[in-house]
Amino acid sequence: MKFISKKIGLLSLSLFVGSYIGAQSGTVKISEMDLSKIYQPYGNPLKDRAVTGKPLQVAGKVYTSGVGVQADCRIKLILRRKSSLFSCKVGLNDQSVDYITTGLTKVPLTDGTMIYYQNTTGGKQFVGVGGGNGLVEKGSVVFKVLGDGKELYNSGIVRGGEAAKQISLSVKGIDVLELRVEDAGDGISGDHADWLEASLDYFEIKPELVAPDYKGVVKSMDAQVEQHLQKKVKQLKPVALPMEIPSYDWLIKNEQAKTSVLQANKGKDIVLTNGLISRVFRVFPNLATIDIQNLMTGENLLRAVSNEGTLQIDGKSYLLGGLDGQDEFAYTQYSWVDKMYPFPNSFRVTDFDVSEITPRINWANSRWSLVKEWKPFGKQLTFYLEGPDELKGIKVKLHYALYDGLPCISKWFEIENQSGEAVNLDKFVLEQLAMAEPESPVELKEADKFRKPNIHVESDWAFHGFIEKEADETEYWNTDPRYTSQCNYPLVTPCLLEVKLPIGPDELIENKTSFKSFRTWLMPFDSDDRERKGLFVKRLYRTIAPWTTENPIFMHCTSSDPIVVKQAVDQCVETGYEMIILSFGSGLNMENEGPENLAKFKELREYASSKGIEMGGYSLLSSRWISDEVDVINPKTGKTGGMIFGSSPCLSSEWGYDYFRKIKSFYEATGMTVFENDGSYPGNVCASTSHAHHKGLNDSQWKQRKQIANLYQWMCEKGIYTNIPDYGYMLNGGAKVGIGYREVNWSLPRERQLVLGRQVMYDGLWERPSGMCWTFVPLTQYHGGGAAATLEPLSEHLSDYKAHMMQNYGSGVQACYRGHRLYDTDQTKATVKEVIGWYKKYRDILNSDLVHLRRPDGKDWDGIMHVSPYLKQKGFVMLYNPTDKIIDRNISLPLYYTGLTDKAVIREQDGKTQMYLLDRDYRVQVKVSLMARGYTWLVIE
Repeated sequence: MKFISKKIGLLSLSLFVGSYIGAQSGTVKISEMDLSKIYQPYGNPLKDRAVTGKPLQVAGKVYTSGVGVQADCRIKLILRRKSSLFSCKVGLNDQSVDYITTGLTKVPLTDGTMIYYQNTTGGKQFVGVGGGNGLVEKGSVVFKVLGDGKELYNSGIVRGGEAAKQISLSVKGIDVLELRVEDAGDGISGDHADWLEASLDYFEIKPELVAPDYKGVVKSMDAQVEQHLQKKVKQLKPVALPMEIPSYDWLIKNEQAKTSVLQANKGKDIVLTNGLISRVFRVFPNLATIDIQNLMTGENLLRAVSNEGTLQIDGKSYLLGGLDGQDEFAYTQYSWVDKMYPFPNSFRVTDFDVSEITPRINWANSRWSLVKEWKPFGKQLTFYLEGPDELKGIKVKLHYALYDGLPCISKWFEIENQSGEAVNLDKFVLEQLAMAEPESPVELKEADKFRKPNIHVESDWAFHGFIEKEADETEYWNTDPRYTSQCNYPLVTPCLLEVKLPIGPDELIENKTSFKSFRTWLMPFDSDDRERKGLFVKRLYRTIAPWTTENPIFMHCTSSDPIVVKQAVDQCVETGYEMIILSFGSGLNMENEGPENLAKFKELREYASSKGIEMGGYSLLSSRWISDEVDVINPKTGKTGGMIFGSSPCLSSEWGYDYFRKIKSFYEATGMTVFENDGSYPGNVCASTSHAHHKGLNDSQWKQRKQIANLYQWMCEKGIYTNIPDYGYMLNGGAKVGIGYREVNWSLPRERQLVLGRQVMYDGLWERPSGMCWTFVPLTQYHGGGAAATLEPLSEHLSDYKAHMMQNYGSGVQACYRGHRLYDTDQTKATVKEVIGWYKKYRDILNSDLVHLRRPDGKDWDGIMHVSPYLKQKGFVMLYNPTDKIIDRNISLPLYYTGLTDKAVIREQDGKTQMYLLDRDYRVQVKVSLMARGYTWLVIE
């Protein structure tokens, strides 16, 4: 029998084996055991006395037998499944200590309270915790009893002065019994708890107290598995840790950042790395991530070892891999890992494979894109794990993917059920990482005020937001109860990263079927500079979601009248536009399956296609009411209404499934290639138990979101462009999200619309690529504002119309130019054609990374700069003057991200070029003169 126990040196082998000699039966009192194994924060547990040294007395009744403890207390006993009954009474000991007495010793704590001691001939006797004024509370606690980690008893809140409560529990078949006394939320003052007359009936082997961190006898790795893994690990190229910091900046040049899978620490560890980031896995005696290294800075991101996630199957939780036995959780040394051991009842690693990265989505790449050809390069490391005996036949594939040239690691898992019967995946944690905290505020208590680690965490499971931090639903920063040596006194540092669903999935996995989780991406930054961090994230999207760099030139047509639509198509051809979206209010209805409706829009699409113009349309989904039978049921009321958009249809109802069928059928019948989906699924739960395609509340979010994500992925692979007002679907095939704006602002005077529009783009493009975002320009009156706000007639407001186009195209952001035409006169036509020709001439650089120069404030110039170290045009600057006077300025241009190091050739518009020498900060000073309410641009080569 092999067992591992770091903190129970007194627990000799005779405890496990010798106890079998001379089998006996009987009853044993816990007070007769070795009480030194009990954990509590202050004082010592006492036999047959209260923790204060006074008699055991609860609500005036005196008891002669028991254990007196101080919350928060943990008592752990090993029963070896040989005990039958646990019985006791529990309560708070009556207060009988005079804390005002001057003879007490007071030891101040950092939170302003005091520990009180009584000096005795035998030393110091703990008598309580309270305020410096001598006031100690009556106390309030919760007593809990756990068997093998499962709660068997919970007393609820027990207060001082209440009569003792009786406990009598069957403990048959239990290996480890744990008794806990927890503070009830009002502090530990007066929490002098008593386990009265506590005893266990047993057969053959007498129960024993063990250290509170005892995990039970843990089976080591199977010898054949260990031999197999050692053989495969030895085939990997060795690397010494820590790895070297790269000498290059990957944002400028990343060709050297090739992914590989290596071995380290004499074959104990597997390293997934591309020279920018590394994830280090220990595989013996079980799989665990023991480090994530930010090679760009040389930092180790983890402070402790955890597990690779958790699965709750049929009501019981299981760890995916993981190693236990770490004493200190503020930092880790490799020598400590050598002594760690598997968690009991965890999934165990049996094998691993290394393969090339394959695309998540088979992107059609059927129109202009900044990414001309896309084939992901990198490595995928897959570990194979098998469940414990009770889950025989349940296997898990843990996947980790790392792209070449990008400091970002992706993770997801698959569950394969070969058990012979269905199992239910109630919930799961995809990632659990004990991250090193970036600061240690001693007294801070509110988690949202802590600085978080300097990393980007994102998943492809998000919704209801125009930006990632609004849409993200899976990133949780929690406290780590193991980390008791942290500087934060309340122990609430949010330094345990968990990536998980907010609810569910509550998914039934039938025999011989599988389940796939969502994916998460983790990317460390190498500085706190906002611009640089934003560039990291933009490169992430370009690499893992290249369809977001598609950026077609489109208009919103407000009519589906064939005459109007065909005129709009012809105007698109004349001006260089590429796409028409039949807008809301146009009369397009994709849910109408009538032959006449389908024939009409097929004919319009064919006309557009014959002219080289793509066509598609708008459909409203979630922000609408269908019926009480179809709409999502509010779990708080049991009725419809009160949800994110008030009322919304449940996408897992029959209506929901039919909606998606109709949308697909419409596109297949008409051949349209653009889909604008308004009010895409925002994350509503649904408490209905009568909808056809979900069971109830817990699986409703998972099932609904899967429906719409599958639709967007299908469209991405079919070459159908998706314009979506929800960031949460960009990693699922969505191509464009709204940049954000207040719709009533389009009722303001045109001059103000221009400055406000530039502010929105300046603020909205820190983390998002320009091509991912759309804005809005209503050509006809929108919410109001009259003539002062409206662009139509276009020829009468041509300068403002052109200014809108220049600043939108100049930032790389497409706008929904909403109206029934693009021009009304030859002069207007010439202007639109001129702007589109200019945009296409500089299209690649105008869709490249954006660097911020000066935010629009209406007082002085404002501007942005596009940069690319890979193009002939290394930079493109857009400058604006919102004032009514000419302004002359010397503008400092930061050229570092252009890749230029010594000199730059710059010209204003199509003027003469001028040579500039870069200073030590990679900057040049350029003198410009900006016309009143004018703009200009600079080209950098």
